[in-house]
Amino acid sequence: MKRAMMAAAGLLAVAAAIVHARGGVDTLFVVAPAEMRYVPDPAHAGYETAVVVGDPTKQGVYTVHTKLPANIAIVPHTHGEKWRVATVLSGTLYYAQGATFDEQKLRPLPPGSVIVEPANVPHFARTKGPVLLHITGEGPASTTAVK
Repeated sequence: MKRAMMAAAGLLAVAAAIVHARGGVDTLFVVAPAEMRYVPDPAHAGYETAVVVGDPTKQGVYTVHTKLPANIAIVPHTHGEKWRVATVLSGTLYYAQGATFDEQKLRPLPPGSVIVEPANVPHFARTKGPVLLHITGEGPASTTAVK
């Protein structure tokens, strides 16, 4: 129940950010960083997301920018999208694959690093400083914590 409420709260935050998205992949537009509207994620303290393209809650391609705060551990989880590709834009994300959080497995991913996340593959991460991610996927987006 708690997980369902967290997912619902996260979707509400994304829905609020969608209002500021410019369009889908069939629309020509540009968005400068200063024009992106970040919305706090009530399910994850300190996270902020700006929807850049599309609607992550619906079928189709979407792109978001997500700001992660410093010094957080991201518990093992999976995503339900057919695919997701994340690029580290700033900061260093410490990332690993697996269903159990293991500090020894974390690999530092500096700016420019790319993460390809197929559906339902468990992974986890940590930040030491703030991190900005560019994430593109085929929605609808979902995240499920690994039990």
